[in-house]
Amino acid sequence: MNLKNTVTHGWDWWAYQFRVVHRRGIEGIDFWDDRLISFILRVLDLKPGERLLDLACGSGVHARRLARRGIEVVGLDIAPSLVRYCTEQAAAEGLDNVTFVEGDMRALPFHETFDALVVLSTSFGFFDDETNQRVLEGIARALKPDGRLLLQLSDPHTFVERQKARCYWQERPEGIYWTEAWFDPVTCVSHGVFRFTDNEGVTHLWDDHERVRLYTLPELRLMFDRAGLEISDVYGDILLPPVPYGPDWHQEMIVVGRRVQEDDR
Repeated sequence: MNLKNTVTHGWDWWAYQFRVVHRRGIEGIDFWDDRLISFILRVLDLKPGERLLDLACGSGVHARRLARRGIEVVGLDIAPSLVRYCTEQAAAEGLDNVTFVEGDMRALPFHETFDALVVLSTSFGFFDDETNQRVLEGIARALKPDGRLLLQLSDPHTFVERQKARCYWQERPEGIYWTEAWFDPVTCVSHGVFRFTDNEGVTHLWDDHERVRLYTLPELRLMFDRAGLEISDVYGDILLPPVPYGPDWHQEMIVVGRRVQEDDR
């Protein structure tokens, strides 16, 4: 690689590149987003006027769609570039019931604030087990008693089955994305190293790489219990009517639960 034609970025640059630029070109993404929102509204039984936190909100597309349905939404993301983009998009749409804030899921500032909370697109598991547990505890604190939550996660077994190629590339109008990905069965962590070569021939590198801990359902049940949360339902996809997670259907692992009230513990 000719280092004169490379530039290295932190996560803020990559977050915008993946969550906004790359996402725009995904075929059928609007249909998928609409289907996901219908699923969330159904399984969380969301009502207009309820408050919801979209944790790791990315491009804000789901937060804005929920706001259009009358939900009072706060979208939180660690990337300043995404928070600016989300805020601009909400203003352009005239949405006054959605707010975007910069923040770290490891240090949520909320206490019994939300009726519901979602973590979408496998945005849980970025840290070690102890820190991921603290994230769940912060989620529990952010929810009102009996508040509901939904985690959209990868099913570990299906994830490994689908990962046939360790290295692959995708050509898009803005350039070529290069990915090296692997799953470590010792730690149950998926790894991803990303590069992007733009149409000017400049290759963009990340100063780190992605790590996502993939949890099994028994592991999550223990983690939820420690955090004061309870799993009520688990689904294998975002289909409607909902399909239970199990041996016959585990395309994803969508965990739905609630904050346990003190009297129930």
